[in-house]
Amino acid sequence: MKLLLHAYPRQWRDRYGDELLALLEAEPLTWRIRANVAAAGLRERLRGSGTPELRVLWAWSLFVIGGMAFQKTSEHWQAVVPVGDRSVPTAAFDTVQAAAVVGSVAVLAGVALALPSFLVDLRSGGWAALRRPILLASAATVIATGALVALAIDRDIGAASVFIAFALYSLFAWTHAASAAARRIDPLPVPSFLAPIVSVTMVVMAIAAAVWIASVSAHAPSFVGAVQLTVMAGFMVAGTALAAAGSVAALRA
Repeated sequence: MKLLLHAYPRQWRDRYGDELLALLEAEPLTWRIRANVAAAGLRERLRGSGTPELRVLWAWSLFVIGGMAFQKTSEHWQAVVPVGDRSVPTAAFDTVQAAAVVGSVAVLAGVALALPSFLVDLRSGGWAALRRPILLASAATVIATGALVALAIDRDIGAASVFIAFALYSLFAWTHAASAAARRIDPLPVPSFLAPIVSVTMVVMAIAAAVWIASVSAHAPSFVGAVQLTVMAGFMVAGTALAAAGSVAALRA
């Protein structure tokens, strides 16, 4: 039960954690309650995530999970669609890939532009504040990499589970570390311009993925399973909505 509290930021847990834990222990802990607590914790984290650009960064991380599900689901799709009917899903798939490249470049450009200020902050004593999130993210990355190597060698289901779990944890751990670092440095004007670009790429990818799903499902209704569809749609829509809100706030600032 205490694990649910980690959906909230540390400062919130220190202040209200015991009270929330007492409330959770006073009634049966259903899946609906778990989901509500996790969602409220995410909202609390986003509320304190800092500038609008950082909200877009968090949105990108959410969207990446949907993108990973899309990439895995779309493997070998040509086998279920006749050659003469592949033009629409091919165009949609290529659009997702192209938009993903543009969005990734925009995110990396923002990171690169902030890097000099980040290094200055580290040399000025910032490492003490950032050591824990950076080390946690690094450790998760090492474990995910090791699991991926084991998976490539042995195709073990256990290695696959470890890889997925730590790859996702690593994604959010690095986003958290980047957010913590960004809050310590002066705002940069160019990343504010990049945020809407990242948001537009998410909109384009979400629409193109929907077109691809519809066109492939027309020929093979069972090719895209309910679980994959739920993960893709849920994370893509959540990421796009959060990015749009962050971009609007960035443009108004």
